[in-house]
Amino acid sequence: MAKQRKRERAKRGDDFDIRFLDGDREAYRYRVADGEEGLRLDQFLAKRFSWRSRTSIRRLIAENLVELEGRSARNSRRLQVGEIVKVRLPRPKRDSVRLEAERAGQNLVRLFEDDDLIAIDKPPNIPVHPAGRLLHFTVITELHRQYRNFDDPLEDLVPKLCHRLDVETSGVLLVAKNRRALTFVQQQFAERTVKKEYLVLVHGEVREDEGLVDLPIGPTATGIVRNMRAIRFDIGQASQTKWRVVERFAGKTKLHIHLLTGRHHQIRVHMAAIGHPVVGDKLYAHDPEIFLRYTNEKCTEDDWKVLGIRRQALHSHALEFEHPSRGEMRIASPWPLDLRAHSDGLGPVRTQ
Repeated sequence: MAKQRKRERAKRGDDFDIRFLDGDREAYRYRVADGEEGLRLDQFLAKRFSWRSRTSIRRLIAENLVELEGRSARNSRRLQVGEIVKVRLPRPKRDSVRLEAERAGQNLVRLFEDDDLIAIDKPPNIPVHPAGRLLHFTVITELHRQYRNFDDPLEDLVPKLCHRLDVETSGVLLVAKNRRALTFVQQQFAERTVKKEYLVLVHGEVREDEGLVDLPIGPTATGIVRNMRAIRFDIGQASQTKWRVVERFAGKTKLHIHLLTGRHHQIRVHMAAIGHPVVGDKLYAHDPEIFLRYTNEKCTEDDWKVLGIRRQALHSHALEFEHPSRGEMRIASPWPLDLRAHSDGLGPVRTQ
């Protein structure tokens, strides 16, 4: 059941109609198809509006924005084949000037592009797909605005994420332009044949020049958030992180990371476990109270001084994989400007 829910969440991540988000249209009309007879009204709409939560769908029904011809619209109303469901979506109330200003700063740099794949140099602090209240300014929504063609199905291109990066993480992100490329690349991620390299700035001056963290990772028993991870020798999964020093600064170290496994939050958990947490990491690096204040937008200036930087200093530096038609390929992204500016201000550097 958990795996099924995970697959459904992944599907909802980039399976949506950008017109819903942008409010370009207000009214929608759906016919109940064969095989959908007997579905509850809220279940039927959840299929059509896959990016919306069940709570928001029920809110639409409660606010009389959903209509059934000749019948009242209730969450539990069972539908009949051929029945018409009408939905009116309220247009988002947004400041158009602010909208254009924010989108202008989100030019997605292409590291590579052909008929199969796009490699984006993902900026920090931008989600990769719509989720929760983060709907309008994401990598995948921007790509949908550029590539979707609803008026010509033969020209309609639906970009799909091959993998994910955290909101604060920058760097190489692969997006597929067709189903064949998506399946081909995702299979490699599933089989762990993709070589994933990261650059990361950590607290402390790491003494050794290189090393391997081999510690099992599993769900934390006392986490302050649901998906928090920890070193778990009892139920943890085998996890290996290979690292080497790139540069040493006053009080901090820049590392090159090669992930040998791909556990959730692996780099952040492993670096914290060896006493060198990722700079800017609110969850694993310091007092959990800082994370709670951050989520409530109540971080103090002292909190920011402790964190060192406003986002986690984690960068997806390179991916090595097999392209569906070009063979072996390596795509790399340089150390980003914001992290470079921070590290340059740290004091003397000793290059390895």
